[in-house]
Amino acid sequence: MRDLFATLPDEPAPPMSAGYLDTVLTRGRRSVRRRLIGTAAVWAVVLIALAVVIVPGVRLPAQPAAPSHRPGLPDRFAGYSLLTSTVTKAPPGRAIALYGYGNGELFNMFQPLVVGADRDTYRRVDAMDERDRPSALLAPDGTRVLLGDDRGPTGDLLLVDLTTGKRDSIPLGDPVGVRLLAWSPDGRYVAYSAAPLTGSDGTVDFVDTSVAHTGTLRLLDLSTGRSRELPAGKPAWTAAFAPDSRRLAVQVGQEVHLIDLDGRESGSVHITVGRELAANVGWSPDGRFLATVPWAGAGPAGSGGTDHGVFLSTPRNVDFVAVADGDTPPGPVQDVVQLLGWRSAQSIIVAAANAKGQLSLAEVQLGADTRRTLSRFDTGSTCELGLQTCQVFDLQLATGLLPDLAVRNASRPQRGPWPLALTVPAVGGGVAVLLLVWRLRVRHRRRRLSGQL
Repeated sequence: MRDLFATLPDEPAPPMSAGYLDTVLTRGRRSVRRRLIGTAAVWAVVLIALAVVIVPGVRLPAQPAAPSHRPGLPDRFAGYSLLTSTVTKAPPGRAIALYGYGNGELFNMFQPLVVGADRDTYRRVDAMDERDRPSALLAPDGTRVLLGDDRGPTGDLLLVDLTTGKRDSIPLGDPVGVRLLAWSPDGRYVAYSAAPLTGSDGTVDFVDTSVAHTGTLRLLDLSTGRSRELPAGKPAWTAAFAPDSRRLAVQVGQEVHLIDLDGRESGSVHITVGRELAANVGWSPDGRFLATVPWAGAGPAGSGGTDHGVFLSTPRNVDFVAVADGDTPPGPVQDVVQLLGWRSAQSIIVAAANAKGQLSLAEVQLGADTRRTLSRFDTGSTCELGLQTCQVFDLQLATGLLPDLAVRNASRPQRGPWPLALTVPAVGGGVAVLLLVWRLRVRHRRRRLSGQL
């Protein structure tokens, strides 16, 4: 081997250019610094992205909003979002509104939602999803939702507590079709109409139609969970409690019977043909007047349907009749999509729609018919993956909170933890993309450095 090297020409290596060694060392140190800085930056972005993605999806201990001094209504309802959590996962606390939201033109992407009375909390009522979005009642104090079942006969009603997320099944005995009518202002009683269903074809409309034609009035005492039948005539079409919760106005045909909780009748009020007692909210706070609206579903002699599931867009008028002779009712209120409750004996809260179909909530002073807009719904093209406008239906307000209601500036909606089905793919996809970007940057810099050397 020594002899082999001895045969090589004894020529000196070519001289290096001036400052070559210093340049190589400088570039090496600079490359190292850039690589370290770049790596740190990439990992910082990864950590920030993970925090943004994971934190909304983490299920923290349920902390519903504590009741504020005055219940509030946001001056603008938030738009549609698939990231809205559920009452079961994150109880929202007391609610000011319960409503359906969405569209079904291409896909059935409806959401039954409650909105917080103490902050801008939005939650899906998942129990309603599980029962295929049945008719429901929101408690006057906004703390509970009572569900029926529109798919056919049911053996129970479901009571959902919005402050805890818990559910209680209230047995009804033999399965019957149920039509929920009214919740008493003191929160203790619920009036509903019930009828046996025979030959059910399983359609949603069948329950309302059959019960409207043959249903008998029942009174549920939520303190005991027991129901009893009240002799108010058949069929019980619609109902509303008196402000003191001691009497019930029940419409049978075109007569509204005024009965106490033992079933004794104290009088009746005639309703003009083509009109019906406003369901649940038809009795004024001073007890003097009943509010009536045009028939839903062609009235008792027609299909027997209700406005359940119907998009709120058609303006109607609200008329008033006196409970006792001698009282002069206020004049009618025009252009009302739905009567939602009473702010006082002199003012009501209604849903109204403009020429473009955009829905708003307004307070109307009776007699003067002056209006003040309280809130608006987002009806933009954000539903069905941005292909359809959003529509509102089955809207209710917590009627017991309306006298003290304040309007608050809408803040960023608090939708709770993300659904797990969205959280896992989002985290995995985000991490994969960021790691790929980091690998590509490292490879690119190595190639550039080798080319410079």
